[in-house]
Amino acid sequence: MTLDIILPIYRNVDMVRACLDSLVRHLDEVRDYSPRLIAINDSPDDEAVEAYLRQCHADGLIDVHIRNPENLGFVRSVNKGLDMARRDRRAALLVNSDTLTYAGTLAEMLAVLQADPQIGFVCPRSNNAALATFPPAPHNLSGIATTPEICHIAWETVHRHLPRYSFAPTAVGFYLLISPQVVANFGYLDEAFGVGYEEENDLVMRAGKVGYRAVLANHAFAYHAGSASFKLHDIDYKGQQQANLRMIDARHPEFLPLVWAYEASAEYRAIGQMANLVPTADGKRKIALNLLSVGHHHNGTNELIMNFIRWYDSQPQEEFELHIICKRSVAEFHGIDQLQHVRLRTDVTPGYAVAIFFGQPFDLDQINVMEHLAPITIYGMLDVIALDCGNLRASNDVQALWSYAARNANGLFFISRFSEDTFRHRFPRRFGAQVHTRLLPTRPSAYAARYAGLELRRDHVLVLGNHFAHKASNGSARILGDAIPSLSVVVLGKGGEDMPSNVRQLHAGVIPDVEMNEIFASSSVIILPSYYEGFGMSVMHALALGKPVVARDIPATREILDSFASVEGVFLYFNDTDLPDAVRKAVACGQSRVVEGDGIDWDDWSRDLFAFAAGLLDQPDICARLMDRIEDGDLLRRHFAAQQGAPAPAGRSTGPVALNLAPAATVDLPAILALDGDAFIEAFYLQILGRRADPAGLDHHRALLGSGVAKEDMLRGIMGSPEFKDRRATITVIGADRLDRKGKGFRRLLSRS
Repeated sequence: MTLDIILPIYRNVDMVRACLDSLVRHLDEVRDYSPRLIAINDSPDDEAVEAYLRQCHADGLIDVHIRNPENLGFVRSVNKGLDMARRDRRAALLVNSDTLTYAGTLAEMLAVLQADPQIGFVCPRSNNAALATFPPAPHNLSGIATTPEICHIAWETVHRHLPRYSFAPTAVGFYLLISPQVVANFGYLDEAFGVGYEEENDLVMRAGKVGYRAVLANHAFAYHAGSASFKLHDIDYKGQQQANLRMIDARHPEFLPLVWAYEASAEYRAIGQMANLVPTADGKRKIALNLLSVGHHHNGTNELIMNFIRWYDSQPQEEFELHIICKRSVAEFHGIDQLQHVRLRTDVTPGYAVAIFFGQPFDLDQINVMEHLAPITIYGMLDVIALDCGNLRASNDVQALWSYAARNANGLFFISRFSEDTFRHRFPRRFGAQVHTRLLPTRPSAYAARYAGLELRRDHVLVLGNHFAHKASNGSARILGDAIPSLSVVVLGKGGEDMPSNVRQLHAGVIPDVEMNEIFASSSVIILPSYYEGFGMSVMHALALGKPVVARDIPATREILDSFASVEGVFLYFNDTDLPDAVRKAVACGQSRVVEGDGIDWDDWSRDLFAFAAGLLDQPDICARLMDRIEDGDLLRRHFAAQQGAPAPAGRSTGPVALNLAPAATVDLPAILALDGDAFIEAFYLQILGRRADPAGLDHHRALLGSGVAKEDMLRGIMGSPEFKDRRATITVIGADRLDRKGKGFRRLLSRS
């Protein structure tokens, strides 16, 4: 194969010089293809341009120099070059004079062209080239606010993660390689398009009807200033653009459907998200901690989260920014708003390289938000309790949610070997995530600081738990109250139950942290009756205070105790019958003692987790995994949508089945657009309007879909309704930019600019 490089030129000698210099500098990459550089001067009245081209021709920098007798326009000028390539059966590379070529661009484009015999068109990535633009704003500013070098560097930091090439519905003519077969059979641009716009789309559509495909060479880059030559013409280029758009639509009615299908594809959506990996202006990657599920209460999970955040705040990482996404009231409750080196966000806006969720996803909205935030997602699978306990499992489809996470999350972290093992046993065939497992700190000193200055007393025994059945706190307190009437018992549970007179109930989760510390410090024994824990942080709090511990004999507690060189004052019991005797022994013992083993503190644990998250940025398959994740996410959303009309099991009442596509707080437009038919209609009613579709509305929107109305147009209409406007202030909308783009027409996506 041989190559013609066709360079149509219109004025601006400085721009032409830069373009030609960058081309010539890299021609050695394609010497095996006998490149012939054809410069066509379409500005015969510009003597500076003409003099420069004559000199380049004389110096051997260009092989063919054509001077049009008058301005013919882009299309007719390019056709002169295509005519030469067609006669000699050569490939043709169309290069606008407002472009810059970088090392590897020419060689990579030709290699991609030959990778598949049905590839007819190849264009590189660019800062300003419609569907070939990568990464998107703020880097695609056409050199106005950024330099070509910055644009190139932004692409260079990420492109290795992208597939070598991507099939696209069309190509972009600013820098377009055309195969010899296409040049020979379809090679002329249609001069009906005048001075230009849409002529390359017409060519791609004509060749596409017989099977020649257009691709984007993701590992090649060309800078594009954008519309530089058109702006020098005294023409109504916007009017020209609109007229040519109408012509394309009339000639090729398949064009727009192909574009929309491409935009909805997992690959397009994934590559768009990959731009989040581009560092900020100061060279940092952004990491989001999704704390939207954190509430105004204290528990073990929130303690873990806050220790991690405080570690980062005390020693911020030079290569990363940590953003905390939560409600402002939650930030104030936990003191996050007082920290100096983390950034507080209250909106769900994409743009992060990594998103971390410190817990399991319990509803589809949590999945939707995470998938929206970042190309790399990490979930903390702290335990598997909600999957194993039937009453919890029945409240939501955690099987489907966690199966999706196991298969598609980039990372899962576990706080004990027990937690990891149980999770793996539940999903043995569907495990695709990288795993980080580290037992939470087992140095008592890591937990002792919160009790500094408190008086240690022996006023009562403390039974820990909450309202969940597996915690067994209220039942255990009742057993102790009846078995040992002289014992003063304080129980942390759900409250409101009849108890023996020596039992005082506290409502878990609502007691201020300071008061809870006092209750711990004034306890003679700490009792942990839980049947199931992923770690059991209260064991460590008790040992930090030197309090005896009575705990049900479960694997997580055993794992903690095994981490010590030795431990005294911990009494395990097998069943409730053994509980009173164990408590008597603990009271008599008086205190606990620990000789630490290889335990760690919170700094160690937090540093390791952060290193795990940062390491995922170096994984070679980020984009491929992201494409799979998006496809599986669409299936997951269809799964939940299908539950909308699922019949009730026999013998049970047939009330409506709750669709947990997203709660009222979030409208996920990409997720809605991924659905079809009735599932699509029901989803946008539930999310956008907050109600089920009425029969008339359902029939109306079915008819609209059947008549070919685009889903984007339907959503735009719904979101313009008074009903939605009444709700708008109370919800977060994800992906509204997709509707804005469609509303402005497909020119924004496909223009050569």
